[in-house]
Amino acid sequence: MELGADGLETARIRLAPFEEADREDIHNSKAVDAMWTSMPVIATGNSLDAYFDHTVRMGELGIGLGLTARDKADGALVGLAAFLLPNRLHRRIRIGYIWVKPELRGTGITDHVHFLMLKRAMEWRARRVEWFLSTRNQAAITHVERLGALREGLLRQHSRFADGSWSDIVVLSLVDAEIRAAMKELGTRIGEIETASGA
Repeated sequence: MELGADGLETARIRLAPFEEADREDIHNSKAVDAMWTSMPVIATGNSLDAYFDHTVRMGELGIGLGLTARDKADGALVGLAAFLLPNRLHRRIRIGYIWVKPELRGTGITDHVHFLMLKRAMEWRARRVEWFLSTRNQAAITHVERLGALREGLLRQHSRFADGSWSDIVVLSLVDAEIRAAMKELGTRIGEIETASGA
């Protein structure tokens, strides 16, 4: 199954690949405010449009996939996510980032997004799901560790971020049965138990 195939939805949200029509909604969100501390610098510039174009281009090249998260009730943008560096030969994929609107944090949206991304990784037949997270994003590290991900190590001074600072990066992963276990745990939390057990 392709990463961007239809069907990425829970009772609450739907994930779909970036489209040009999403640009205005993302501009009107608070994503741009979070960008400077959460996004590595890219060669084409630090504007929101540069990041949007870069993410769309990743999808075209097959080296990543940007996703919007929308509320199923009204279609409102509630967050963004991305897969990075899918490798079919080695059956590994990285969850690049998950951003949720600040006013919706703590409401379970992140669990829905992670559930769907792990579900798609399993459908894509990944044996390894990994995260590379900045040490200054302790909330994200804690959330991923609560999924059962193993902290594998620290990459010192690994990435320069959009605000010009350099960050150490924590590497975490789930492999094989750990992916299914994390998905079942998330499925229980968000009321998608049947989907979790049947994936």
